[in-house]
Amino acid sequence: MPWIITFVVSWIILFLLVDWRYIKYTVWGGLLALSFQLVVDEIAIGLNLYDFSNVVIRIFDSSLFFTLGAPFCIGVLYAQTYPKNNILRLINVIVLTALFFIMEYSLVHIGALKYLHWHYLYSLIIDVAALLALGNLITIFKLSPWMRRGK
Repeated sequence: MPWIITFVVSWIILFLLVDWRYIKYTVWGGLLALSFQLVVDEIAIGLNLYDFSNVVIRIFDSSLFFTLGAPFCIGVLYAQTYPKNNILRLINVIVLTALFFIMEYSLVHIGALKYLHWHYLYSLIIDVAALLALGNLITIFKLSPWMRRGK
């Protein structure tokens, strides 16, 4: 049930904040983010670092509802709100990392995510690296609306 709740909350936030005019571009940010999440979780679960509990539907070793929830929705919104200014980009990464940390801490606390050989610090490092990489791909593929205006 926690995975379904994260899915529903993520999609409510997405529907409230997304700019539908640019969804054909920003959706790729979501697909890239969920791809990163699937790869990281597949490797980590395969190495017995952590595991998901109470998964309704599995995709690889992850929860389908989680994958199509938070990572996808945050990826779309990240592409939509990706700023021009480098300082704002850094602030964006810090804020999103903090939000992911709160969600992950909550999932561990309620038992939906079980750390076996893992620590929160590792997740912070992975989240920052993934968001920086995603930001580079957003720039390369011009997925942010300000990169597309006038086209």
